Amino acid sequence: MKYVRDIPFKEFVDSHHKAVDEDLAELRRTNEDADVPLIFTETEEILGLLTGLTHPSRILEIGTAHGYSSLFFAKKLPYAHITTIERNPVMVEAAKAEFASRKEGERIDFRVGDASEILNELVSELSDADETEKFDFVFIDAAKSHYREFFEAAEKICTKDALIACDNILLKGWIVEAEGRDAKRHRTSIKYMKQFLEYLQQRDDLEVSILTGADGLAIIRFINEK
Repeated sequence: MKYVRDIPFKEFVDSHHKAVDEDLAELRRTNEDADVPLIFTETEEILGLLTGLTHPSRILEIGTAHGYSSLFFAKKLPYAHITTIERNPVMVEAAKAEFASRKEGERIDFRVGDASEILNELVSELSDADETEKFDFVFIDAAKSHYREFFEAAEKICTKDALIACDNILLKGWIVEAEGRDAKRHRTSIKYMKQFLEYLQQRDDLEVSILTGADGLAIIRFINEK
């Protein structure tokens, strides 16, 4: 089974990608050269379209890496405030440096530590918050076996009209065809990702779109009573 990242289609998509600015384009190049994990160009295009249509003002990102997607949101939406969470010490130091060297970093609230613990803190902080203080866009791109946990915490601190995007739901295609040594090494993530997608499907109060481009993206919104 072949996926976009394995065939020339990815090169075609990449060739048509237009970065928000040259600074972000250079950051993508340096990250790719250093094999730093970051969103695919196709994923970036989808996130850009979604945020361009919905105009979120408070974005929550779970999984910072070197800060590329946080800076993408900050550059794409110059009025938005971004809260991002990362625990990996190497990633933390790299992201801190990227944020500190750019004016957009002033609008990024970088929370360092375990995502589950920080999400619980945010739930407490926003327990009495009104809609204007809650998050209206969430991007989940962290430990794949914890997506349901992250989602259930995030929905407690979202506005009723928020969108939640979950990246890498195909897990390099293993979600459909788990073969080979790498798939066996990631069997726990595969198991829990399948369970998460089944859970979303069973929720009658959610509208879920599963996109197969790049490494897969789930776009989720809440169905609100009129």
